Amino acid sequence: MKNLFTSIILLCFISACASNPSDKKNKKTVVTKMSLVNEIKLLNDSLIGLYSLPASILRSYDVEDVVKYKTNLSVARIALINLNLEFYRRFPSDSLAAFCLADVQQLYDDSGAYDKALSYGDTIAEHYPDFSNLVLILEKNAAILDFNIEVRDTAAIRKAYERLLESPHITEQMASTYKERMSSLHMDLRDLFNQ
Repeated sequence: MKNLFTSIILLCFISACASNPSDKKNKKTVVTKMSLVNEIKLLNDSLIGLYSLPASILRSYDVEDVVKYKTNLSVARIALINLNLEFYRRFPSDSLAAFCLADVQQLYDDSGAYDKALSYGDTIAEHYPDFSNLVLILEKNAAILDFNIEVRDTAAIRKAYERLLESPHITEQMASTYKERMSSLHMDLRDLFNQ
């Protein structure tokens, strides 16, 4: 199974590297929404396959296998980020563009690139205020600031929660939870668990 995913990723790189740069200049590549969507789906499926390897298989890996696995994961994540951003740049008015940015935010969050995740969350909120998953995007930004950034900026965290509370799509229960969290911003995640 691991060889299948490695082969898919290597095949993508080999085909990209094997093409002659002068051929690219002579050929006009037409990129359609559907071709990008299909590429995104294919790469997303590959990444899900990497993420969903059973723990028993991962535990059986030696050091070299772990390095290969982590490399394949990083390469697939970067490639998927780039495809999502390409869709957003080419088709910013399409309804899928906001979903592509949401994927980018999630992928950067997964990889620990929190500043970039926050930036793309802000981009979604700014350019797609009617996005159906905007509450989730704002929640993720607040959670990143609150729990993932090492040096906590309580003013920025408060602002993120206030922005979330301004959303007309949050429930009363959610609003209550965020207001309660705002009253204890002096406590980090470790303090909350020890409470």
